[in-house]
This record gives sequence, C-alpha cells and structure tokens, in this order.
Amino acid sequence: MPHSLSLFGASDGSITAPVAISACALLFTVASFWWIQARRGVLRVYTGHVLSGALAKKTILYLPFVFYNPAPSTLTVVDLRLIIEGGSARPDDAERLVSPGKLFWIASHDAVYPESGKHRQYAMPFAVEGRRAIGRVIEFQWEGQRSELKHGPYTATLEGLVLPQRFGRRRWHPLLTIPLNTQLWTAGTTRILPRSNDPEYHAAIEAETS
Repeated sequence: MPHSLSLFGASDGSITAPVAISACALLFTVASFWWIQARRGVLRVYTGHVLSGALAKKTILYLPFVFYNPAPSTLTVVDLRLIIEGGSARPDDAERLVSPGKLFWIASHDAVYPESGKHRQYAMPFAVEGRRAIGRVIEFQWEGQRSELKHGPYTATLEGLVLPQRFGRRRWHPLLTIPLNTQLWTAGTTRILPRSNDPEYHAAIEAETS
C-alpha cells in the first residue's frame, strides 16, 4: 500500500488515508460537540457605580451585579460573600488594627434602592444558563462587623461558590474586585440611601455646588 502509514511500528500494520481522515473527522465532531454544547466556562461578573447602603455597627450594602455565563453549560451560584480589606485610616487609628472583614449574602432585590413593600427574596441559589446574562441586586450585611467602614476607599472582593466545580470540590472563587469608596458617604451614613461609588461623580457635584 503506497498510500498507507505504519501502525505503531508494526511491519504488517498500516493506516490508510481514508481511515486517518475518518478518525480526524470523528475527533473533530466530538471536540466540536463538547465546545458548542457541553463546555463549562468561568462565570463573569460586572457592576455599575450606583449602590445603596448604611454604615453602622450593622453594615448593609446593596450592590448591583450582572452575572454572565459565556459557555454553553449552565452554572449555579450557590452562595456569595463580600470580602473587604484595606482602608485609609491613620496608622495609629484603632480602625487600622482590625480587619474590616466579611459581609454575607442575605437577600436579592430588583432595584438598588428597594422600595417599601416590595418583595424581598432571601438568599437562594440561582442558575445562569449558558451564554446568558442575568442581573441581581445583592444585599450583603453583617451585624458583628468589627469596623464601621468609614475610612474608605476599601477593596471589596466578591467571592462566589459556583457549581459544578471540577473533581467535586466546593471552593470559593473571586469573581470581581472593586473599590468601595465609603469616604464619599458624607450624609446619612446610618440610613440606607442610594449613593454613587464613583469619585469623579462626586468631584463633579462639588465643582457645580462650590
């Protein structure tokens, strides 16, 4: 067979061109099916600059997120938490001596500034279908907060427990990191009010009013 390839070095074994083409076509078909129908991706998360919240011994934050699943397989968001680090307190300030800490997912809302009487959905896992995006306003809070988060900016990292994971693991993964500019909360810090997290917005307002 002049148009055949030796098979595993055997003198009497060979692969003809049609067999090789068929094998490659089969591999391509399987790989294409996996890529188009079964591939598992990494959840992507985005946010805007408007949030609401209150800073006191019980810290409450309402943050808007868009969860996007770029791959075909469905992902399930089982739990979320907000890890807050840093701050601009002076080195000798007592606030610098404690870690701002962790806020927990309590509920989900349809708006950044929930209206009175609107349905409040307590934290419940939700699915993000393949190649789809969904929006959620996530309410985080923690009554045992050691810091009142008044000395921003802080670094806030959204961590998620997203399933399925490889090898049956259940690990938290960072999904998004943003600055939390609580130093811009100049009025009504103990009341839940809509606020901008964008320093440029606040600078523009100050320039207009000064």
